[in-house]
Amino acid sequence: MTNPKKKPGADAAENTPANADPPSAGPAPPAEQVPSAPAAAASATPGSSQPNAPPGGKPPPASPADRSNSNMETQSGGGNGIMEAPKQVLLFVDLSQSEFLARARLRERRQLLENIATHRKGGLGSDESDELTEKRLLLGSNTSVDPFFLAIVDGHAGSQAEGENEAKMVHGVLPTSQPRWYREHPNWNGEMIRVQNGPDIAVAAAELELVAIAGLMEMDNFLDPANPRFVQQVSVAQGEYRANRALFQRVFELLVLNSVPVTLDSQIALKLVDPAATDALHNANITADMLKAVIALSAKQLGAVVRQIAADGMTANDRQLPDRVRVALENVSGMDQGAPPSAIEIDLPDLEAQSDVEIVESNLHAVQALYFSYMLEELRLFQTVEKLVDLFRTGMLPIGKGGAGDYLYSYLKRSSERMNESERRDLYMRAFGAPGGDPNTNMPNREFNELWLRFVSAVSSYVRQFTVDNMLRSQAPGMVSQEQVRKAGRDLAANLSLHGYGIAYFAATELQSTIREFIGVLSDQDIKGSFGARDMWQVVEQVSASYLGGPRNSVRYRTQAQSGAVIIRWLAKNARNLSSSYVNDVIAIDVLRSPQLRSLGGGKATVDPTDWDLVNACEQWLAVGGIQEARIDEYSQPTEAPNTTSKPIALPSVAQDVLDSVGISIGA
Repeated sequence: MTNPKKKPGADAAENTPANADPPSAGPAPPAEQVPSAPAAAASATPGSSQPNAPPGGKPPPASPADRSNSNMETQSGGGNGIMEAPKQVLLFVDLSQSEFLARARLRERRQLLENIATHRKGGLGSDESDELTEKRLLLGSNTSVDPFFLAIVDGHAGSQAEGENEAKMVHGVLPTSQPRWYREHPNWNGEMIRVQNGPDIAVAAAELELVAIAGLMEMDNFLDPANPRFVQQVSVAQGEYRANRALFQRVFELLVLNSVPVTLDSQIALKLVDPAATDALHNANITADMLKAVIALSAKQLGAVVRQIAADGMTANDRQLPDRVRVALENVSGMDQGAPPSAIEIDLPDLEAQSDVEIVESNLHAVQALYFSYMLEELRLFQTVEKLVDLFRTGMLPIGKGGAGDYLYSYLKRSSERMNESERRDLYMRAFGAPGGDPNTNMPNREFNELWLRFVSAVSSYVRQFTVDNMLRSQAPGMVSQEQVRKAGRDLAANLSLHGYGIAYFAATELQSTIREFIGVLSDQDIKGSFGARDMWQVVEQVSASYLGGPRNSVRYRTQAQSGAVIIRWLAKNARNLSSSYVNDVIAIDVLRSPQLRSLGGGKATVDPTDWDLVNACEQWLAVGGIQEARIDEYSQPTEAPNTTSKPIALPSVAQDVLDSVGISIGA
């Protein structure tokens, strides 16, 4: 590192000319509704105070020996000019992920309160209304809402110094990585660390101390601010940092120099950054181009590497330090290495945290369209159109020039490009165990019917417990709990997800388009007039009666197509809730107590179903299917979950040969 120096006349923000007069600091902004964030934390001796400085004030500079072999420099701002804003963004991904999870919990609570406000008679109580307002303010803020990080800020020595509450972290991006901060703090004179001959980033020494403390706390598994030892452990981590300050700064520099820039979008896709971060960072004057080359580090990794190297007795000016850092990075994958056993809390891994892999939402979307198509196939919608094409071809359909004729002619010419009935039946067999497919080339979903009945019966039985009649009667032995509904839904969703791989999604998009076309042609006035029908369903019934061996129960299949699509879409929408044991209610009780019908223009139940849409769909499906009450009660009771894998498993050829030798054929 070089000696501290000032940088007069540099850009304070992306739109500030280099030779412009320094902008006035102006009055301090009004206090926000959220606690002070990272940059409000500290790294100086207790009692020190500097106006407009990050928490903790200015730490003592590193010794000359510690500055050798370093590409870093320190700067001091204020006085005669504005410090230069960095051109690249520094992101601490573990802090941003912790922020992401905190905001997710806030959104879940806000959504629940909003549902209660919408559906409960009388709305929210006073305390609930205040809580909803608080949650909305927190989620609308650009600063940190993560209890873990905010507790570190509050417990850090010197973090309450006057003027420090103006500096805020934004989704894992420290204040000194934000161009806006430089414009708002023109007279700041704290220590700034910049990496030379590498990515153009900067971090205040006080901020780096705060990040290091967070990383050490993560290393020691002190993540719960409610832990009585949390504040004490913050002081312990602070002491560990200050004992190795120069080493922390040098390792930070090496991690930056060896990092590969990433895009912010890639970190959002990995669920390491909240989607709201993009707009928040733009508000901090970070441009879209800067977000395409973000330097992503981990506070926990920084703490783990320094802890290992310090234990080996290495110093910041050791010439072997770069190689030792690379080795340490490879050794800290477990992230508990380097911590003494007495400092490691018993914190078993959450086995449900990754369970959503067994329910793939896009697979359920595909199966939704297949089920809708399957019910219409049973209604003979496809066969009706094909018969109309045949009648049109032989001149037996009395229609003239018009849209219907254009479509039937086009359908005839492109018949080889469409899925035929045999191929559709194969899909229905794989997805729902429906008869009609080829069992020698397919693996039927033999569990679907039972799992389906168990879920719709569990929902129906659970809802009926909230009627006045059932509440007045003692039915405790047969009552259905939320967990029984969750289990039945999870079993069904996992089963459908397993059978939604492969061609299912691509076939579903084609079938969806085909069904829309069929509805259009069957609703054509010329087609309806040819059969004396008032709507398309009468056309289907008359064609079925005259040419296809008799009519089908149109109301039943139409209702089951619509209600079944709503049920499957609800499973897809709530896949994470079904996989998690930490969600209070699978079906919101307040929605059941104060139901409201979906308003016109309020969205489609087959796209964004509510809990009440699910309840109606289950009741409608059971009603048109003629399922008796005794059978509903029987199926609503829990059973052992079936063996369900997260993806199809190919049967070994040896096993297939053995099964073939005894006359059993199972599709690969």
